[in-house]
Amino acid sequence: MSDSQPPARLSGGGGPGHEALSAPGVSSDAARKPALAPGAAGTPSTAAAPVAAAAASSHIAKKIQKALSLRVDAQTSRDSLKCLSGFFDENTMQTRRNLRATIEGQHLLLHQDFVDSFGQLEKRIESLDKLVNALEGACDRASSQLRQSKSATQAILERAAALRNESRIIDEKQEVLTHFLTRFRLSEADTQLLRNGERPLDEEFFCAFERLEQVRKNARELLNTCGQQTSGVDILHETSEILEASYERMFVWVQQQCRGPKSSIVAKASASDGEAQVEAFLKRVLGLLIERPVYFNHCVRDISRVRRQALVQRFFDALSQGDSSGNRPIELQASDPVRYVSDMLAWIHENAAAERHALLALMGRAARTSDGVAAADGGGAHPPEAALSEPGLTLVAFDDILDFTLEGLSTPFSTRVKQVLDMQSSTVVVYKVAQIFSLFAQNLAEATRREESCVVVMCRDLHGCTYQAFLDMWERQAQRLRQGVAGVYVSELSAPSFVIEAVNTLSQVLAIYESSLVPTTEREADFLPVLSAAFDPLLNHCQQVAAMMDTADGQVFLINCIVAMQAPLQKHDFTAQRVAMYSALLEDHVRHLVDGQVALVLSKLSLTERLQALRRKPPDAPLSSVPELHPVSLAATLRSFYNSLFTLGGVLALPVLERISSRSVRSEARASVARQIATAYEELYEGVKELDIATHTPDQVRTLLE
Repeated sequence: MSDSQPPARLSGGGGPGHEALSAPGVSSDAARKPALAPGAAGTPSTAAAPVAAAAASSHIAKKIQKALSLRVDAQTSRDSLKCLSGFFDENTMQTRRNLRATIEGQHLLLHQDFVDSFGQLEKRIESLDKLVNALEGACDRASSQLRQSKSATQAILERAAALRNESRIIDEKQEVLTHFLTRFRLSEADTQLLRNGERPLDEEFFCAFERLEQVRKNARELLNTCGQQTSGVDILHETSEILEASYERMFVWVQQQCRGPKSSIVAKASASDGEAQVEAFLKRVLGLLIERPVYFNHCVRDISRVRRQALVQRFFDALSQGDSSGNRPIELQASDPVRYVSDMLAWIHENAAAERHALLALMGRAARTSDGVAAADGGGAHPPEAALSEPGLTLVAFDDILDFTLEGLSTPFSTRVKQVLDMQSSTVVVYKVAQIFSLFAQNLAEATRREESCVVVMCRDLHGCTYQAFLDMWERQAQRLRQGVAGVYVSELSAPSFVIEAVNTLSQVLAIYESSLVPTTEREADFLPVLSAAFDPLLNHCQQVAAMMDTADGQVFLINCIVAMQAPLQKHDFTAQRVAMYSALLEDHVRHLVDGQVALVLSKLSLTERLQALRRKPPDAPLSSVPELHPVSLAATLRSFYNSLFTLGGVLALPVLERISSRSVRSEARASVARQIATAYEELYEGVKELDIATHTPDQVRTLLE
């Protein structure tokens, strides 16, 4: 039994199949024989021997099966084998049998290493414990000494606490007093800054004035909220004198800026870098002087007076020398009235907008009219400003100041316009100038945000004068035409030169008016006076000339004149009413001309007498009883009519119609004559059909006439 013990231990620790590998060459029956020997001696285990052998065989089979089921190529198996390979150098029987002992030895070595390492930590913990105990002792000694010191200095500490409390109360009172003096009293330095009139205005002055305003505001709040009537009234009374002195000093400073060499800064349209500070101070001063309307109104009027003088001088310089931007002098264009007036108005428009912007920036919130309309937004409603400190006084209106500034341009501009127009005889040029005034009246109204501005009224007045001069020129032309009626003789029936000239002039006027800013719905009524002044006298004169001609010639002459007058009107929508009137008049004259030509042709062909006799014949009377309808004479008349249908230059040539200048009107007149002649022939043909002397049917005659 002693020989079988080691293999049993190896099989328990070596895994499946390890026992079979421990005794190679030995069969399982041989291995079981020593275990069965005691049973052979007659012991009670003899009967159970086959069962034990079967169990052992089954156990070994399970181990073999388990060993066979292991995956040697698995990662865990490879890691286990790699770890075991470090315990022995070679794979022998002895090393496999000692594998358990080797593993237990390694395990013991690991525990010994752990114990050695923990021993070092234990020594350090013991050292730390000693240090903690020493520190605890020191703290106990310090606590004991502190208790002794506290009991010895208790009275001193209580006295120090009382003094500290008194010092804190005094500091709080001092802080309250300092805050009160800061909020409700102006410092001596600020008082000197506000009163000293010899010192120029600077940023320190405005800061001091803001502090003064804040002190007075705090005093009013003190009166309203805290009920400290005496203190608040005293503070307001004390600072009121300083406040008035400050306002007076600002007023005097503005007066100095508006007089002498300093006035150039106020008058400039735009300040340079060195003058920007003075301009900024001027804006701030005017913003503060709003509370004193008397001072403010005087200052604004003086500024407006200075800027007006400078604006007029700049206008003269632009006329004679050009401006700083390099533009040529405007008066170089004096030979071209349209360009001359346009350049002057463009300069006025530009500077009017600049003046409005400059005055608006200077007056600030005072640039609101008494109606509460802000000039800055061109009519946007704003709430009214705060109540003025001086009741019964109002600020000067911004529009009045702007009008006063721009009014200086009215006289020199109007004088030059009148000089140019007095020497002008061109109707088109006068009308162009009138339209320019109308255009700039609207532009200036937008630039100044006011329809009743002086420059807008000036442009409207000049537009009215120029427009009336334009109509007067047409009237003078009509008078010349009326005076020369007796001596007019038109050999050609086309439109005469005075009609062509008037039509060309009106064509240019129509082109100018087409680009105007008049609304589409108002154009026809607005342009009607021009048409009446231009064409009504002309048409009357043409009718008088036509009355002295033969009837047909006069009608052709009128048709040509009306066509010429109607041609430029058909290109524009706002002349539709006059075009319709001329169309109706033209149709009437064409109809009369056609009727006359038809009567003339029928008379020359002796068809008129035949038709009249046919119409007068009683219904029951035979055709042969009427002399005009005798077959012989009627046949001769029809042959003459048929011959004229095939003859060029005969009775049907109608040379009068060929003198109509318009091809469409001429074709229409000829077609109307042909239709009426064909109708007359058809009537005669049907009336004498029983005589059987007409060789051509009405359709054939109509075809030949066409």
